[in-house]
Amino acid sequence: MTTAITLYEGADLLTLDPSQPLIRNGAIAVSGAHILAVGPQPDLAKTYGAHATRIDWSGRLALPGLVDGHSHLFQSLGRTLGDGLSLLPWLERFMLPLAANVTREDAIAIYRLAGLSSLLLGTTAVIDNHYAPVDPETIVTLAAEMEGLGLRGVVARGIFGPMVEGGRRMNCDPRLFRHSAAEEIELTRACLGAHPPGGRVEIWPMPENVVYLDPELMIACAELAAEHDIGWQIHCSESKFEVEIFEKLYGKRPAIWMQAQGILSDRASLAHGIWFDEAEIEALGASKTNIVHNPVCNQYLASGILKLEPLLAAGANVCLGSDGMAVGGSGMFEAMKAGFLLQRLRELNPLATSAELMLEMATLRGAKLLRRDLGQLRAGKLADFVALDLRGPVHQPLTRPAMAVVMAGMPPVTDVVVNGDIVVTGGRSIRLDHDKVISDGLQAAAALLDRAGLRGLLSDWIAPAHAVNTNYRAGSS
Repeated sequence: MTTAITLYEGADLLTLDPSQPLIRNGAIAVSGAHILAVGPQPDLAKTYGAHATRIDWSGRLALPGLVDGHSHLFQSLGRTLGDGLSLLPWLERFMLPLAANVTREDAIAIYRLAGLSSLLLGTTAVIDNHYAPVDPETIVTLAAEMEGLGLRGVVARGIFGPMVEGGRRMNCDPRLFRHSAAEEIELTRACLGAHPPGGRVEIWPMPENVVYLDPELMIACAELAAEHDIGWQIHCSESKFEVEIFEKLYGKRPAIWMQAQGILSDRASLAHGIWFDEAEIEALGASKTNIVHNPVCNQYLASGILKLEPLLAAGANVCLGSDGMAVGGSGMFEAMKAGFLLQRLRELNPLATSAELMLEMATLRGAKLLRRDLGQLRAGKLADFVALDLRGPVHQPLTRPAMAVVMAGMPPVTDVVVNGDIVVTGGRSIRLDHDKVISDGLQAAAALLDRAGLRGLLSDWIAPAHAVNTNYRAGSS
């Protein structure tokens, strides 16, 4: 039986393939879940046109789908709240109390809204750290929801374990520390049993943070991931304060401690990783550990700037994440722009980053973290790609497409293909009712704010510290 072929033709292709990085008036032939061929439109039309379903993407720019290496979809329930708080008070006074009150119904409603937003912003794969709630039924349900949306990715089950001294020093909400270390591992095993690895959406263990997690539980999570041949992720070295606490408690900096335990590897991913020192960077590079840079979040919470060039030079795989909508993020295009600009500021060097590097971090390097063969428009790769319409005056002239994409911020995404299936066309999901998804998400968010006692964070206007003189008159002194 011959597999059907779909031919997307007429777009300019930003392929991320060094052998042919840009193809003007190109075409992508897709068969099943994989890309069959990529090349000039006349050539592919001649080879496949007579037998293919042909879709006209003339005038658009197509590129591989973006991989969000670290997100919290459920945190969209608190979008726009918590502004002006640095990381620790943001967690203590806002996010952890919110998380402790999220129900399964809340999580499903906001998963649909946040997941839909991700797709409409060109993200085709998400590694989502979900820690509210984390019972197996909820985690498995959310994996099914992610698949139903059309996304690829991971539901990384948030693991807290028992309260430890690091959690007390960070004033963590005790309601999240509900299980013993052994119970956390068994609950995660139950998730993996109900939703085995290898599908379009996987479940991974996510020990939440190196500071407020039982060290033995962290090791057990890494061992569980190795046993099932999956990845695992953890928050690490996001703030100076966290590093100081960890070093006081365990006598070593976090990455050096993990190296000593033998748990750094290419299946491990560390979210943020801002405050690594030279020895840690060397250890991370030698072990090929993945680091997820979240540049928008790191600005929003004033946490610091990741040392990108040293990490890449050492051999670490550094990719990009949005860290979700609750920390000022609006998708991976914005993350690329923020990362591009931040590194130039950190180095005080306009050559510190390039548009091409940011695109690689959001596609190919994200694919390495995800452990999937995608991130390029190339024959044999998984068929995850998006189309943008940059013909409007805001984006013209489009003289250098790679630079235009990275600097666009939030370009208009018209079409999204995941695993060979069209999931967004004309800027709308073909699987979801947009109005209902928005309505359900808003209803869940409003109820949660009351239940969590967070209405005090609402404010119509926060006056700037320095008032403007509104009595100014032209010509007056």
